[in-house]
Amino acid sequence: MKTLHLAAALLAVLVVGCAPTAPMATAPTPEGRTFTVLQINDVYEITPVEGGQSGGLARVAGLRQQLLADDPRTITVMAGDFLSPSALGTARVDGERLYGRQMVAVLNALGLDVAAVGNHEFDVSADAFAARVAEADFPFITANAVQPSGARFDDVPPRLVMTVPTAGGPVRVGIASVVLPSNQKDWVAYLDADSTLRAEVARLDAETDVVIGLTHQAFADDVRAAATIDGLDLVLGGHEHENVRAYRGARMVPILKADANARTAYVHRVTVGTDGAVSVASELVSITAATPEDPAVAAVVAEWVETAYAGFIADGFDPEAVAVTTTDDLDGREGTVRTRPARLGALIADGFVAASGADAGLFNGGSIRVDDVLAAGPFREYDAIRVLPFGGEVVTVTLPGAVLARVLSQGDANAGTGGYLQRSAEIGQAADGTWTIGGARLDPARTYTIATNDFLVLGLETGLDFFSVEGNPEITQVGTHGDVRRALLDQLVRVYE
Repeated sequence: MKTLHLAAALLAVLVVGCAPTAPMATAPTPEGRTFTVLQINDVYEITPVEGGQSGGLARVAGLRQQLLADDPRTITVMAGDFLSPSALGTARVDGERLYGRQMVAVLNALGLDVAAVGNHEFDVSADAFAARVAEADFPFITANAVQPSGARFDDVPPRLVMTVPTAGGPVRVGIASVVLPSNQKDWVAYLDADSTLRAEVARLDAETDVVIGLTHQAFADDVRAAATIDGLDLVLGGHEHENVRAYRGARMVPILKADANARTAYVHRVTVGTDGAVSVASELVSITAATPEDPAVAAVVAEWVETAYAGFIADGFDPEAVAVTTTDDLDGREGTVRTRPARLGALIADGFVAASGADAGLFNGGSIRVDDVLAAGPFREYDAIRVLPFGGEVVTVTLPGAVLARVLSQGDANAGTGGYLQRSAEIGQAADGTWTIGGARLDPARTYTIATNDFLVLGLETGLDFFSVEGNPEITQVGTHGDVRRALLDQLVRVYE
């Protein structure tokens, strides 16, 4: 199935989702050739979020069906980040984590036409990545992420050309993709994104009518591309998790990103005028409980939820079990946990301290992946998995106060990234900015015991390479204290019961 889909996209005419009740006209129209693009990006959950009020891929599929009824020339794109991190994706099925199997299956059912490779596609193993590519009925594309040898990943082309039939005649659509090099793995290498994208756009501009940059990189990089790359007609991007609409360069090239987890989707009406000029009219559409679901996709979603829940149960979690009833909202949105102390972050760090008896607790805010506000009310074990899908162990380390102060200060300097540190109640700051532990000023010469997650003490976080049990002789791991998600659940019980 995959080979035929890709061959059609690259070599012939791809008629996307033709609706039998809406036959496509073939006569030219004086206003030009128009087609529709449905865009989503940074989707980690196949089910709705925000207590069921937003998102959900069955609803996106319902929107797609509405668009197809209006315009059979609709194509659907994903601007990266969908294999990971996902709560369901961490479930073990037949001895292996799902690692995006559920997402690819649902996107197949939805009818996705192309997916850019995002940085989180490389969270999974090389074997899992190759398996997901093989399972997909749509192509993964990236021009600058390659194997360490420089070879392309199998069945992952650098660009895509599809010919879309429109009422005014066929439109050749070129799609180029690059990804930011933020996920360093020994099985991935990155070419320079800017120069690579320029080369791909130049190639596509010579042979197509419309060139789309389907990117997964920082907004600043998309701005530079839109403003300076001749031939690029629009940038459909991901990575930031919040919707963006901007226009840059002499041609006012649009840059558009939707909200993460399909809280919104972008609908773009792209027109190639009779003079060859490209214009784009874009609408940000909220995906809500009022958005009708596609029943067939909803059934696939339900099957994968059931499969994943069985895996969690086998690993000792009961996803449906209510651990506690909370009395306040817990904000786990990325814009909160990566920029400032958060109630949810403090509860997790306090749970680490309670599980270990350490002097204080801290961890990287990027470990919180729920990107949602958990409303006051029943908190299920699955919610803990959603909050901390990577799992891992609570560990304790000893280190001198001078090193601890450096760790804390770097955590604050990391604001805006996953390396921002969430802290337990024992950690504070005096009026002059110096750090305190348990109400007393941090003593540079004293040895402290700190509870954290096992990921952080690998020294892999931004600016925190010195916080490493292997690379820094001043830091010693002294204990392990169970699953981080269990520590959160236990702490919630202490606070709310």
